Amino acid sequence: RIARFLGSLGAKEAAAPLQVFLTTHSPVALRELSGGQLFVLRRGPLGHEARLVGADDDIQSTIRLYPEAFLAGSVVVCEGASEIGLLRGLDLYRLDQGNASLAALGVALVDCGGGEPDRPYARASAFQSLGYRVMVLRDDDKKPTPAIEQAFVQNGGTVVAYRAGRALEDELFGSLTPAACQRLISYANDLHGDLIVEHLRTVSNNTLTFQQVWDEIQNTGLLAAERRAILGQAARIRKAGWFKQISWMEDVARTIVAPDLHLCDQGFRALMDQVFGWAAHGPR
Repeated sequence: RIARFLGSLGAKEAAAPLQVFLTTHSPVALRELSGGQLFVLRRGPLGHEARLVGADDDIQSTIRLYPEAFLAGSVVVCEGASEIGLLRGLDLYRLDQGNASLAALGVALVDCGGGEPDRPYARASAFQSLGYRVMVLRDDDKKPTPAIEQAFVQNGGTVVAYRAGRALEDELFGSLTPAACQRLISYANDLHGDLIVEHLRTVSNNTLTFQQVWDEIQNTGLLAAERRAILGQAARIRKAGWFKQISWMEDVARTIVAPDLHLCDQGFRALMDQVFGWAAHGPR
């Protein structure tokens, strides 16, 4: 009905037959309009300001995929689907524990689709220019241009990056307890079967097998640092990542990562605490 209503007002016409001013809190309405038809209202020093959303490709694709982000007070721009799944899963676990959800805190998650390391900042800066409070959550295996990241931070943005040279999979296998790592590889094996074995052989140059990792954890309760590193690399093989779909990582985060956070490496826990701490202190 919203789409038909907007169409009846001429929203889809090249030459609009009417001049119409509407306010909305509907993501459906946003999805049906172009960035050139949308304005965000903000308080300014001299009164209210109407800021044009704009129609460049990055903004237009965000309107189509994540219209709810324009209705939030705070936006977390995630480097890829894995980060979206991670935060969703942690959020669901926290909700189960009685905490407020990210949505209730006025926070929206936006996936920038991976690719070049500067890409998250293009999308984040667009939101920033419209007056949103913005965080970037990114890998550190490929570093962004320092000047671009610095400009984003100087304009009030927040960056949470994994530690030195790590991607998310490196953080998980490098930080979680051996028991949680065992559950990760079991989950991956259920999803991908023998492909996991091949990935481990490829990354380790035939020096490490699935069974060796399993037996080490099972028999000693430990997992050596070099094996953790190999697991992290194997889990993120290009176009064949073990947990690269949002639903996979969401399940992993909710059932494996979140219950292990209080036991795992404190550096990784601090990163997750930073994200949710930032979320809790924004506008509602």
